[in-house]
Amino acid sequence: MVRAPTFHIIVSSLRRLRRDRRAAALIEFALLLPVLLSLVMGVICYGQYIWLAHSVQSAANDAARAIVAGMTASERLTLAQAAVATDMASVPELKANQIALAVEEGGARATVKLRVDARALTLLSTGMVPLPEPIIERRAVVALSAL
Repeated sequence: MVRAPTFHIIVSSLRRLRRDRRAAALIEFALLLPVLLSLVMGVICYGQYIWLAHSVQSAANDAARAIVAGMTASERLTLAQAAVATDMASVPELKANQIALAVEEGGARATVKLRVDARALTLLSTGMVPLPEPIIERRAVVALSAL
């Protein structure tokens, strides 16, 4: 026949468990791990987003500088496309169908507009961290008055 533990045994067991610190570090780590992972993923995801936004702006700037050499609108568009393709080669995750380029001419100025869909990038599509708009749009303006 099994006897129910007495009150004294239960109290002494609880006191012993309260003094035992062996598992405290493991429990604290398990509680803080999700917060730590969220912070690390946030830093990595925002870093990739800012790097991509900077790369898109740099490509737009390079395309604007390249179109100065073009004599016609179609030649300027071809030069812009080549400059963007060269710059965006450093971002192998992006495919050509994710990059939209437009060259608008008005008066003595030309505007290069570059639009990149960043949803396909691996870290930006995880959804672990709320990020800014995944469509990155940048523009650069160049004077064509010397032509």
